[in-house]
Amino acid sequence: MRLIVKSNQNLTPLCEDKAIYHLVLVPEPGELLEYRPGDWLTIQAANQPEWVEPILERLGLQGDETIELRKVGIVSVRDALGKYLEISQLNPAILNKLQRQYQLGDWADRQAMMDFAYGRDILDLLDVFPSLNAMGVEFLSLLSPLGPRYYSIASATEAVGNEVHLVVKQVTYINEHISPRVHHGVASYAISQFSVGTEVATEFKPTPTFQLPEDPDTPIVMIGAGTGVAPFIGFMQHRVVNDAKGENLLFFGETHQACSFLFEDVLTTWQDQNKLALFTAFSRDQQDKCYVQDRIWEQRDVLWDLMQKGAHIYICGSQYGMAKDVAETWARIIESFAGIDHEAAQQMWQSWRKTKRLQMDVY
Repeated sequence: MRLIVKSNQNLTPLCEDKAIYHLVLVPEPGELLEYRPGDWLTIQAANQPEWVEPILERLGLQGDETIELRKVGIVSVRDALGKYLEISQLNPAILNKLQRQYQLGDWADRQAMMDFAYGRDILDLLDVFPSLNAMGVEFLSLLSPLGPRYYSIASATEAVGNEVHLVVKQVTYINEHISPRVHHGVASYAISQFSVGTEVATEFKPTPTFQLPEDPDTPIVMIGAGTGVAPFIGFMQHRVVNDAKGENLLFFGETHQACSFLFEDVLTTWQDQNKLALFTAFSRDQQDKCYVQDRIWEQRDVLWDLMQKGAHIYICGSQYGMAKDVAETWARIIESFAGIDHEAAQQMWQSWRKTKRLQMDVY
């Protein structure tokens, strides 16, 4: 489905270390959007020409050479690298091929390959193994297809009408262990450049494992950091419009209140209307860093009481950072109130997940 950019606002213009965009997309006239809060929207973006040219140069290619790609057919090498192949990320499967077929690299196992690939792209790979440059067009056969990027939907149709909202952080980083070159996320970079009227290749993806309770009277505890707040905007819009009676708690974390309090106006309005209990943690606003797990621990009495009332927990954000720390904090809460040891507390946490009282959208 092709959607059209209605608006694209930088939510963090005062932040020096990040750019987070609120993207609003609408369909062609006559088309109706159907999705539920908690679902994903995928965006299929292209690699930028300035990322393609250095790879062509390393491989000694002009770009007009041809290659046959599965499910695509015969295309030019420049189009293959620009539209169809993954170059902004390094798939660990490529390293497996290099080690088995070309005797390059000495990774002990898949985890070692994943560690090596993290934060690297295809140009980095060519830097580490310059012998690959001589492969020319053949090198492209090692690359993975350029897949769509998944984003949690930050809206509910009951509240916004026939449009869909996303919250996207522009991915920009330097792998200091490799080189001073700036790396970009393929879709987030494209989104940062979108202007009103831009057509975007998208697809809605249902997420049956991240949905609101069927009973609107069920309390919900929402936990997210940064753009992890996205699905909870949709959750709250749905609950408010439908006058759900269940309590709503949101634990939101970011770096600085002054520049990165995402959706501050609407969140504080819901709080003032007694429709949301909001707990924020801005980690860099004081000497001792404060995170969402700290706010969760402070509210442990309230949270345990809600769990006894059948509350559902939702976590959206980094699985290696925030989500892991939040899970550990909840285990401490369970230990404290249930009077069980840590292992049993972790088992209870997992049992909540199996019964969908705990749902996670982590990446």
